[in-house]
Amino acid sequence: MVAAVLAVGHFIVPASHPVAQSVLYCLVSGGTAVAMAVGIRLHRPTAAAVWWLFAGGQVIYLSGDVAYFAATAGGDTGYPLLANGLYLSQYVLVAAALVLLGRRRSPQRNTAALVDTAILAVGAAVLWWVFLIHPSVATPGISAMDRVGATIYPIMDLCVLTVAIRLLLGGGARQRSYQLLLAFLGLTLLSDTAYGLLSLYGMYANGGWSDAIYLASYLVLGAAALHPSMRQVADPVEGRSGATLYRLLLLAIATSVAPAVLVVQNLRHVESSDLVVVTASAVLFLLVLMRMAGLISAQRRIAMTDGLTGVHTRRFLSEALRAEGERAARHGTSLAMLLLDVDHFKHINDTYGHPAGDQVLTEVAHRLRDACGSNDVVARFGGEEFAVLMASDPDGPAALAERLRELIAGTPVLVDGRTEVAVTVSIGAAELPGEASTDDLLNAADAALYAAKRGGRNRVVMSGSEPAAATPAGGPADIDEQIRRWTATVTEAVRRRAHDPDVPAALVAGVCAAWVVMRTAGAEHAGLTAAEARAELRRCRGVQFHPQAVDEFLALEAAGLLDAPALVAA
Repeated sequence: MVAAVLAVGHFIVPASHPVAQSVLYCLVSGGTAVAMAVGIRLHRPTAAAVWWLFAGGQVIYLSGDVAYFAATAGGDTGYPLLANGLYLSQYVLVAAALVLLGRRRSPQRNTAALVDTAILAVGAAVLWWVFLIHPSVATPGISAMDRVGATIYPIMDLCVLTVAIRLLLGGGARQRSYQLLLAFLGLTLLSDTAYGLLSLYGMYANGGWSDAIYLASYLVLGAAALHPSMRQVADPVEGRSGATLYRLLLLAIATSVAPAVLVVQNLRHVESSDLVVVTASAVLFLLVLMRMAGLISAQRRIAMTDGLTGVHTRRFLSEALRAEGERAARHGTSLAMLLLDVDHFKHINDTYGHPAGDQVLTEVAHRLRDACGSNDVVARFGGEEFAVLMASDPDGPAALAERLRELIAGTPVLVDGRTEVAVTVSIGAAELPGEASTDDLLNAADAALYAAKRGGRNRVVMSGSEPAAATPAGGPADIDEQIRRWTATVTEAVRRRAHDPDVPAALVAGVCAAWVVMRTAGAEHAGLTAAEARAELRRCRGVQFHPQAVDEFLALEAAGLLDAPALVAA
């Protein structure tokens, strides 16, 4: 508030008192540096170095103002050496602060943002050169020092603008302090440009409207440092994809600058900068080509990489399978593939939630990538299924499949940071000669996977070596026969044991019928293992079945009184 009052006072004081105007101007500038120091001490940001660099730059700029006012008190409007040296030093500190801030906010490399920054910076450089730098240095009658000053200041502004654009394109949360900081940069560049143009045409005077922009930039910078959100300005942010309408509009405007300037210069019958503008157009063309190449590469990565697990997609697997199939056919070698399915994944989702299921899939994919060779193709085949296209393995696909199964089953997956989930996989492996079609290889691996799931899961089945136990039991008639045989066995066992005369044998026989249905594999589903069936009966205890009937049946089954292998496939 005090600084704002002083800024207003700068314009209220008559122009006949230049010393008072200069003092008020320097008080506003110095107050900004004090406000920044207070903000740093008050809010203690994590990246205090960024703010101290800004504060140091403001102090140096204040020193430059003092030197400038002292040197021009006699009416000289040139470029005082000491003042200009201080002004240029301020640019260095501000640029260093912006670079450090950009690295803290976006520590990862973002090539797309760098190319976009270069496009916007080249477009701005064309405008600066044609309408500010070249007219200034080409003006007759000015000294060599003035020519250097007229050139170096716009160049330094362009450097700051380039770093600011990179910061702006970095994305992430835009706190109020961050917005004020960007406003400070924009006002500073605007005021420097206005000062250069007014000086070019001999219209600059102390206390003019360009000074108002300078003072406004000081106030905004001080407000940015005093706002509490300055603590989070340098926090890391998530990078943007760059495919936004706003950014495309900016890039379109920047690439149109050079042709538009050529048109304007031709209309003005000025051709002195044509070579620079044409060169800039060529540079912009190459940068746009680089940007397009980056977009194509990004789209290809998206198409070939599963967004959740980070492994390849099924589409990429199909392309790799076709290429490897052609190579194997030419060289007479074999082609091997593994298909993996996470066992009871629906139960994981239902029990722990879908986010936990996603964590399980991600961890399974991570273990597969670590265990497979660099030339093997690991892909998400669909849902909870993964595929491994083997390039070469001295032990063969069955050995690799067993290593993968043991690796996944050996260590539970930690979800929610605290809950351990036991995860197993069923694996089907297939290896066919190179002359076989890729469809045959996929069908063979899929059949082997189906056999592994029918056989009880958490196992490996090699194509062509499925165990007899994995064969489906048959149709409804087979199930009815098994239920009849089991109920007879259960009824007789209950009568012999007679643990609880209040539990009718018919109730236990009903539990037995459910057991047969769960354990029997059909054409469309795999039968449960004994452990899974026991767990299912315990969940149904007291809900669908009489609790004592379930207990009695499980006691009979645990005692080995039921001839399980003879009746149901294991």
